[in-house]
Amino acid sequence: MSIEVLTADEQGTENLQRWAAMGLPVPPSWRLHRQDILDLESEDLVQKLRALPRMFDEERYWVLQQGPMNPDSCRESLLNLDSDNALAAALLAIFRRDQAPEQVIIQALPRQRAAGVLFTRHPLRQDLPHMVVEGVSDGNSERQRIIFDDQGRLVHASHEVQSLADAVGHEQILALHQALKQNFDRPQAGEWVYDGERIWLLQTLPVGSLPAPKEAWTRRAGTNLFLQAETPLWYTLAARWFKSSFWEPLALKQGWDELYRVEPYRRQHSHIYTNCAHFLALQDEHPGSFRQVPPAWQRLQPAETPAGYSALQMTLDTFSMGRITREIRGWVKPATTQEGLWHALMQLDALGERLSKIEGRLSYLVVPDLLATQHRPLPLSALTTGTELALLLDLAAGQSRLIEQSCLRPGCDPVHAPLNEQPAQAASLRAFPRERQEPDDEEALARPLALLRQARGLRFGLGNRFRALLRDMGALVVNSGLLQHPDDIYFLYFDELWQLWMEQRLPGSASHQTIAERKLRYLDDSLQGAPDWKMDQIGYGFGGGQRISPLLRGQTLVPGCVEGPIRRVCSAWMLNRITPGDIVVVDQVDASWLPWLLQAGGIVISGQDPANAAASLAMEFRIPAIWAASDVMHSVQDERLGVLDTVQGTLQLQPEQAISTDVDGE
Repeated sequence: MSIEVLTADEQGTENLQRWAAMGLPVPPSWRLHRQDILDLESEDLVQKLRALPRMFDEERYWVLQQGPMNPDSCRESLLNLDSDNALAAALLAIFRRDQAPEQVIIQALPRQRAAGVLFTRHPLRQDLPHMVVEGVSDGNSERQRIIFDDQGRLVHASHEVQSLADAVGHEQILALHQALKQNFDRPQAGEWVYDGERIWLLQTLPVGSLPAPKEAWTRRAGTNLFLQAETPLWYTLAARWFKSSFWEPLALKQGWDELYRVEPYRRQHSHIYTNCAHFLALQDEHPGSFRQVPPAWQRLQPAETPAGYSALQMTLDTFSMGRITREIRGWVKPATTQEGLWHALMQLDALGERLSKIEGRLSYLVVPDLLATQHRPLPLSALTTGTELALLLDLAAGQSRLIEQSCLRPGCDPVHAPLNEQPAQAASLRAFPRERQEPDDEEALARPLALLRQARGLRFGLGNRFRALLRDMGALVVNSGLLQHPDDIYFLYFDELWQLWMEQRLPGSASHQTIAERKLRYLDDSLQGAPDWKMDQIGYGFGGGQRISPLLRGQTLVPGCVEGPIRRVCSAWMLNRITPGDIVVVDQVDASWLPWLLQAGGIVISGQDPANAAASLAMEFRIPAIWAASDVMHSVQDERLGVLDTVQGTLQLQPEQAISTDVDGE
């Protein structure tokens, strides 16, 4: 009888041979031919099988590959057999039946302690690069699920008792995931068993249920751009600036004919989404673009060498920024006339375009590339303007002398009032002393970050001047009976504002009722948040707080343990609800929010962005915090009591009856 050993062979006819050549943990395997088996008596066959897998002694069992499950399937039908006698009987039965195969594959395995399927990418969520493992462990026959993020950290375990996560070594799971990801260009579902010491791969198949989206839009793009809900007017101003001065020239320079006239932005749920097609085109030269595209569009490995930021370009940007700074500071509000106000609006609009050319390069290309290998939060001083840092340190010292006269606004959109105008946020800003820590210096990032910080400050400066101008314009049209309230002007799109101003009529697309509905929707979206991604018109990463997870996991940022009410902050309009000791849950954060976040007893951050100002705040003032807590914004409810254990990296929600019913703080 001839029993053929399947050796590692890149050109082998069997998948198992090619997988073994890739270094995948394939168990000992043999090929048996039909004619050889039919010539043997049952006892003789048992003896020959018993002599094969010497490495497993009597603890072994057999896996028999019976061929495809159906004619159109790549998946093998696997039959588990617990003894040599059972395998011999199965082989004889298979080869003696009508239309029997000419050969079969058998594998020897030790007794399993766990078994399951490893998905190299989340099988249900196109927005998550997470690896999902489903299976059972010895002693617990219930199907379990454990999930690891793209950093290899366990972020979810469905069971706490006799957990699959405890039964199988994480290192081996991650090693199998990495091997499958490196050797296949499509997401894989690998069937595996664990014998208590090592993982064995039985088979792996492409995951057919994960198509690549035809179009994708992301809410998280660039460094500190469009972090919250934006009014229609600011969207049509700022989005046009970046489109005409940054994206279109870049597409022309790169020869992206198919993208030259493609819209880079879309406003949905009052948030600005960026077209991922642009980042897909940038991936080869810019490693910072890797995370700005959905997992299905990501290269197997991000670009290793960024295109760079030349000394000449840095000098030109510095010079241009200096000129823009002088022009913004020298801007004087005009006389309140129809022609003077519109002329001034066009002056600011032109400055916005010039600034966005530089800020686009820094925010979308230069700084993300430099941060691609950064794993720690940036120093707080690298993300805040001098005004913001001074106010923050004043509060941290237990003082409030700068609050009343501060022109700080929690967003560059002109709809946000500065503190010296006494908005609702000003009343909730209170001192909450913390011990300041001196951060490490980041020499390689210092100059580009300084320029980006300057650009951001100028964008806020433009917003201040737009606010002063638009208030006068709004008052004028209210006096003319065209609008009902000066703030209504922020809720017009630019073309509607043009018709209102030049033709002295309110366009049909912006009736008083429509404006009222836009204001209501804007505030609702500001409080609720929005999906992280839009792919083929489907939103991903948003549950609106309706899909609660009792235990959420992240990575330790600052150790500590805090208990208190949850406070979701997805826009500046939530800042006035923060009270000292809250566990503040955030996604993207503008540095202007930090005086309010300083009151947090603990901070939970959904992403792991080194330029997230909340992470820098937590590090510098030693506020207990975790980050990379995926989906946390969409898995908690405001006011729900929680326990944040940052040493373990967990946020545990208390039962629903523990939610406070006190409405005095509403």
